[in-house]
Amino acid sequence: MNELISLLITNFTTHYKEENMNPKVLDAAEAKSRVLQVLAKNPFVSLATFGIDGYPDVRVLLVAANDDTDAIWFATGTDSPKTVQFRNNPKAVIYGYDMESMTEFRLYGSVELLSDSASRRKIWRDEFVEHFPDGVDSPTMTVLRFKTDRGIYDNYGKETGKF
Repeated sequence: MNELISLLITNFTTHYKEENMNPKVLDAAEAKSRVLQVLAKNPFVSLATFGIDGYPDVRVLLVAANDDTDAIWFATGTDSPKTVQFRNNPKAVIYGYDMESMTEFRLYGSVELLSDSASRRKIWRDEFVEHFPDGVDSPTMTVLRFKTDRGIYDNYGKETGKF
């Protein structure tokens, strides 16, 4: 744990030097490209929803597939609290982070709950069988398709961009 804290402090102080406080502003295409680079390196992201009690609810999920930055796909259990939350309010935020480069992004959008065969096959990974033993057609699997409305990319003072 101390090594992790040390790495974070070193990265933070390195990236927050005065010369990095005037970041390069990326155009939308460049910002999207950087987000995809972070996703390729770190496929686990935080997904924030609105809980039924009105408080934010955040969890880490594996990105199962993506259509550029336009749509991010996940698998979840049909009886998961997320499915209930998305039925009540489909808005969500995805947060991704690369600790090595201290690069982060946020995607704002809404989630669709899908159960059709094409969507299931699009996202299926063999490791999902641990959670869905009936395989790709498991009745307990729901596909989440996050549709991005806007996004923000930031490399802690070096580069920033919106789309």
